[in-house]
Amino acid sequence: MSVTIKDVAERLGVSAVAVSKALNDRKDISEKLKRKVRETARKLNYTPNSIAKRLVTNKSNTIGVFIFSRQEHTFSKDLGLQFLGGILEEANKNNYDIVIFSIDSDLLNKKSYIELCKERKAEGAIFTGLRLDDPHIGKIKNSTFPISIIDTFIEGKNVNFVSTDNKLGVRLALDYLWGLGHRRIAMINGHRNAQVSRKRLNAYRDYLKEREVYDERLVFRGDFTEDSGYQCAKKIMRLKELPTAIFVASDLMALGVIKAFKESSFKLPEDMSIIGFDNISIGEYIEPSLTTIGQDAVGMGKWSVRLILNEIKGIRLQKKCLLKPKLIIRDSCSIVNDGKLHKQLKERLE
Repeated sequence: MSVTIKDVAERLGVSAVAVSKALNDRKDISEKLKRKVRETARKLNYTPNSIAKRLVTNKSNTIGVFIFSRQEHTFSKDLGLQFLGGILEEANKNNYDIVIFSIDSDLLNKKSYIELCKERKAEGAIFTGLRLDDPHIGKIKNSTFPISIIDTFIEGKNVNFVSTDNKLGVRLALDYLWGLGHRRIAMINGHRNAQVSRKRLNAYRDYLKEREVYDERLVFRGDFTEDSGYQCAKKIMRLKELPTAIFVASDLMALGVIKAFKESSFKLPEDMSIIGFDNISIGEYIEPSLTTIGQDAVGMGKWSVRLILNEIKGIRLQKKCLLKPKLIIRDSCSIVNDGKLHKQLKERLE
């Protein structure tokens, strides 16, 4: 049989209530008794009944997690798993459990994310991949329990924001290309309903306008999928005057871009430099390996939990957390090729 609080109490000659208070670090119990209780519990191999404890304290020690992957089959290539790794690590460190909600459109027509969390008695919720056109944003803004949203800023009393410094990330990418001599730099952006798309586009536009080389005809819109990057690359190839480099707003789209240019006999990076944003693991193993802007996705996951736990504890140190990105140089960018494309390639494109 498993050891109970009563067994610990009998061994020490105190009440079960006193043992319970000592194990829960209550202020009305002396430090001396707390030490004795912890030591005895350890000797008896006593394991607290977490379910019973939560019933007594009316705390679930649970955080709900909603991960809206850009496409289900690309989740393993996406940042979702890295975010989740950071969330789980920080939650476990603080004795919290994670409930990952599967999203069914029929269910969401009847219940909001907030209602789903309340049904599971979650003390907070984390969202990543939340779109600006999501029908439940209003209820998220008015949530009565703490929320952390990765990459989407929403005003709300109990809403926290965690993201990469996107402006800095874009500038790191463009500084690198500029230093290699590139002046005609195209951009492939994500869909309009992702807040990061707007931030990265604004940063790209501002950077090139400052240098008086911005050309809106070099901006193309994808949807963060590999196929959309591929299709945008095909459109770029049809331009009368090609760019010498492309800044791609996600690594997944950059994979499609590289595939399209290689199929069309471009030599990479000699004929076209390509830089991504995210630092997904597969980018290191493709040919050429992808130069990119690395996000600390694990760190963002950790901070999303920390901000929620701070609110639960009544600590309001901050509601926003921006993590610094870093430039990761690999093989997909090179010094600008003033010699343009090889004659054979030109003929193929015409």
